[in-house]
Amino acid sequence: MADTKQFYESLKNFILEELQTWAPNKPLLEIPDTEWMGSPLIYDRSLISYKGSEPIFETWKKEFFLNAFVYAHIYKNANTGTTILHSYLGFKEVRP
Repeated sequence: MADTKQFYESLKNFILEELQTWAPNKPLLEIPDTEWMGSPLIYDRSLISYKGSEPIFETWKKEFFLNAFVYAHIYKNANTGTTILHSYLGFKEVRP
């Protein structure tokens, strides 16, 4: 379980650093996609923040996120198992 917590903490840090560096004005993301570059995606969770609170991972429920800021959606590539991040910057494969 500690490895899983460390994995998501590293994803969170990576997402926030990328967005702070490359996209200072970040919008709310749309509903998660089901494929990217021809590969099916398996949705995992989203990194969100509620009005100034610390960003946390939650499972997407559209009505649940209306008052939250969405930083990124996290997926697994169904073919390879690679972690895929979807943020305002687009899709990015990561191996934290």
